[in-house]
Amino acid sequence: MGNRDKKSRRFARKALAVIEKVNQKYPNGMPDISQLDEEPRAWIERSQQILRECLKPLWNFFSRKPWWEELRLARNKTSHQMHFSDDEDFSKICSTLFSNIKKIEHDVCSVIPQQKTESKKKRKFENFASSAFGSENDRKQLVDAMEDMIAPVEPQEMKIEFPENKFAKIAEDTLSEILRHGNTHPYALSHEGVRENIQTDILGWLQKTQKTLEKENPFFDEAIFIAQQKKLSVQELALDLSAENSKIQYHYKRLPSVSDSKRGSIAPSTLDFDFYRKAFSEQKKIKTDKDGNETIAWKSAEKLDTLHRNFLSDMERNLINRKNKWEMERIDALRKLFLEELYKKIEKFMRLEKLLSPFISDLGRLWDLSNRPFETSGFEILEQFAKLLEQDESLQELAKMIGKQSRTQEIFEKEMRDKVVIKTEWHPKSAYRGEIDGLRYSNDIASVLPGELAMMKNPAAKKLFQLKFAQKQLLSFAYQNDKAEDKEEHESEEVDVAKKDQKGPVIICVDTSGSMQGTPENIAKTVTFALSKIAMEEERKCYLISFSTGIETLDMSDFKSGDALTRIVRFLSMSFNGGTDASPALRHAVQMLQKDGYKNADVLMISDFVMGSLPDDIVKSIEEEKKKNTDFYSLVIGSSGNTDAIACFNHNWVYDVNDSHASRHLAEQLQKIKVH
Repeated sequence: MGNRDKKSRRFARKALAVIEKVNQKYPNGMPDISQLDEEPRAWIERSQQILRECLKPLWNFFSRKPWWEELRLARNKTSHQMHFSDDEDFSKICSTLFSNIKKIEHDVCSVIPQQKTESKKKRKFENFASSAFGSENDRKQLVDAMEDMIAPVEPQEMKIEFPENKFAKIAEDTLSEILRHGNTHPYALSHEGVRENIQTDILGWLQKTQKTLEKENPFFDEAIFIAQQKKLSVQELALDLSAENSKIQYHYKRLPSVSDSKRGSIAPSTLDFDFYRKAFSEQKKIKTDKDGNETIAWKSAEKLDTLHRNFLSDMERNLINRKNKWEMERIDALRKLFLEELYKKIEKFMRLEKLLSPFISDLGRLWDLSNRPFETSGFEILEQFAKLLEQDESLQELAKMIGKQSRTQEIFEKEMRDKVVIKTEWHPKSAYRGEIDGLRYSNDIASVLPGELAMMKNPAAKKLFQLKFAQKQLLSFAYQNDKAEDKEEHESEEVDVAKKDQKGPVIICVDTSGSMQGTPENIAKTVTFALSKIAMEEERKCYLISFSTGIETLDMSDFKSGDALTRIVRFLSMSFNGGTDASPALRHAVQMLQKDGYKNADVLMISDFVMGSLPDDIVKSIEEEKKKNTDFYSLVIGSSGNTDAIACFNHNWVYDVNDSHASRHLAEQLQKIKVH
């Protein structure tokens, strides 16, 4: 999806906002221009210009509409002039705008439902979020308003309004607060992945908050209680509230959201039972019949109805006000926690970007990583090896070369393709001999050359003429009387198409024995660190086998898992000790090459190769894998390595720690391999 297509919905909403303002200002359509002074004229002209700016990126939707060209010409006329339009020109501008505004509105409204956001998380919110966030259109408008607040499209003076609901207002306030925090806004503007994830995190938090409020809602019993009171008749409610011991008041005061001992931080109820007891009592009168029996009557049915309505309204309003206050306090508390976590994520993301930027161009996947618990010491260790890598260009070159040389296999697939064949056809021209185009042999008397016809008058040559006539060998004029026409024909053909596999995985065997302590250890860790970053950048598998007398394994390509960085840091911070036995590591590497995910892998061993010769079965397995085009590389650190152990590798690089020019010599070795 193109950049403009991604923003189509926002351009359409801004166009609708302009149309809405025009309709609000001039609900009856085109005004009497003779009654307009300079200010409203300028407003109309500017509104038309803004409308055209909003619609211009949507040309692929509207360029064939009848109103498109009219609006374009009118906009150009107003934007290029240096003074106000005269009455005639202004009348044309107004006519163009107001005669087409309903059609434009209809056409623009039809575009919005067709456009879907690229983000799966946003689409899920738009389609399936709770009705508490409004209709589907409201949810889409919320997404568009958030996108435009953080990275507005032109014209920026037109804002996309947030929907009119509680959670949209919370989203607006939350995003506004985030953008005011430090340098978050400029950083988000320059990092699409960051601003996208800020928005999806807010939407996720809003949905979680909405569910939390529903689950924790302490006003559920109170709402049911109010609904029950609405079922009482006017007389029943009046009779109860006018009594000294009102049952309604008794049960109301014991509700969890009202009771002083249970309501906690909920605001106290302000419902005035004393006022209503007095008011209902004043309307009550007692009648005594001739037998002395007392009955209750009411002075004014109208006043009684009014008191009944007011009491229920006050009870309901009291609930709403207290619930809104409780919700806002709860939301503020949840938002505070959310923002604290978000700011930590952004800060960690910035550190990860700085750390991994030499090799990673798309940092969007690091957003989830930045939300994982990760100790500061871990960053310091990664930064330490990043600096070592920056200081040694030959190690960078080595890591890149192994990454680039990891083989790609060509796969040929059958594919049907259409091709156009141009064929020439000759069609005769009727009743036309044509032009002389050369000579030919024929028996056509009408076109035979005069020299050939002369043989008929010579008795000696007459028989020769008859023979040539019979054999169609008379020299004759050739006429061009056919018309050439080229004809296109479409044919299908089956072709072999070469498709390349993605770059294969890398299996790294790292010697962590005691003989590798010091500089060799730093070199081994630095190269491993570099290759893991390349694997992350290119989304390739990278498998680490560390060995001394035993082996430990680590899949470093799964950066989406929560403890990936922690495991890398654990490797980079481990101490190298113990003896050296490369056999288990190489045996495990060969086993990994048999698995589906690693069949196209290459193997790198980093070691000082101060070890015994490799067993015959391992050497044989390596040779068999080489026949499958698997490359085995070795980085020999130092000059005391066992040449027999090194011999079975395809390419061998040497980094002599005692040589002050080791980096340069390693670079020269790499260059030779590049050339060949």
